[in-house]
Amino acid sequence: MLFKKSIIAGALLMSILGLTACSSTGGSDKIELRYATWDPMHKEAIETLITEYEDQNQNIDIKLEQYSFGDYWTKMETAATGGSAPDILWMNATNFNLYSRSGMLVDMTNMIKENNVNMDDYLDNLTSLYNKDGKQYAIPTFWDANVLLVNTALMKEHNIEKPKDNWTWNEMIAWLQDAKTKLPNDIYPITTFTTESNQLGVFNEVAASGGTILSEDKTKAMINSPETEEGFKKYFELATSDLHTPIDLNRELKTSTIFKSNKALAIQAGSYHILGYSDPEQAKVAGNFEIYQIPKINEKAEGSTVIHGLGNAISSNSKYPKEAFDFIKFMSSKESMEKYTKLASVPQARKDVQDVFSSSMKEQLGIDVTPLTDAAKGAMPLPNSFDTSKWDKVINDNFNEYLNGKMTLDEALKKTQEGIQKVLDAEKK
Repeated sequence: MLFKKSIIAGALLMSILGLTACSSTGGSDKIELRYATWDPMHKEAIETLITEYEDQNQNIDIKLEQYSFGDYWTKMETAATGGSAPDILWMNATNFNLYSRSGMLVDMTNMIKENNVNMDDYLDNLTSLYNKDGKQYAIPTFWDANVLLVNTALMKEHNIEKPKDNWTWNEMIAWLQDAKTKLPNDIYPITTFTTESNQLGVFNEVAASGGTILSEDKTKAMINSPETEEGFKKYFELATSDLHTPIDLNRELKTSTIFKSNKALAIQAGSYHILGYSDPEQAKVAGNFEIYQIPKINEKAEGSTVIHGLGNAISSNSKYPKEAFDFIKFMSSKESMEKYTKLASVPQARKDVQDVFSSSMKEQLGIDVTPLTDAAKGAMPLPNSFDTSKWDKVINDNFNEYLNGKMTLDEALKKTQEGIQKVLDAEKK
């Protein structure tokens, strides 16, 4: 992860010297707020809402700053250490603990209370991502979760029955086994992001088993809990079976390409893949897939996917935190989130706009996304801590060794438990 000691040192330096952000009036009577994001797919929605807000608040100019994701966190580090961080910034769960612990984010708790913002209006599993020690540091915006996408054209061509809506893990395995007997040898029953992403991969089966990666206080690794172990075993047993694309093929072609090219009947994928797979210029499968929830492994589990959503946060060296919060409040309203949903085709965090996403996607693409919005309600918040990237790498390294035949599944689980705990223990110092 970019950051660490430099950002902490920068935070201390700013505190000592009283440095402030570069937001300014620019020689006019207007207040300029800088808003940093990274996804160009959201630009139209954000600019539309900025224009609407500025029309209602003539003394405010909001400057949208968009970066590539690869450049974003480097820019934020440089800006923070130089005292020129944007007033408002997108925050993700992976970096949240680092930024909040380093004093780089405004505690919004009192602002939320004073402005009568009801945090119960937002999905709880998203709000919790940006709450630390009872303090709220961001209001969630849009979210993503994971589902199964099934190629309906392949089902029809090879006389494969549709999956049940509320199937169990064993029923899914039986369906995949049946599909294997009917599909050509070069088309696989399922593919997943086994070697590319834990968030898209095994974390979902951990949730489906009722497990968790970290303890609630983020001090203990939970890989050795019975539920978490079951999730890991079910996922990797499937990933290494003849029902799944060969791991070498995933590494060679990338998982997205496999499904886009009609080489897999089903894929465990993120909600943000839906638009790409719906585009005829990007995918042969466009217009020919349906969405199903990942089945639960343990019926006592709350959900069967992991959920992540970005938050709008305020830089602690902004000169205009109250004005910044007012804009975030506007962006977080029901009306704004409804417009954002329709313009960007992404689900928003408010509980009362989930049906807007469903109706919008049905109208635009003809796709029923209800299984996705239903899955989000009980989804496990994306696991995170101060050094998320370090222990995430521990998981990747050990299970790549398992996939390469260099250790057993039980050995990979044991080493992952030990490795994550070592990272967590170092965080406490």
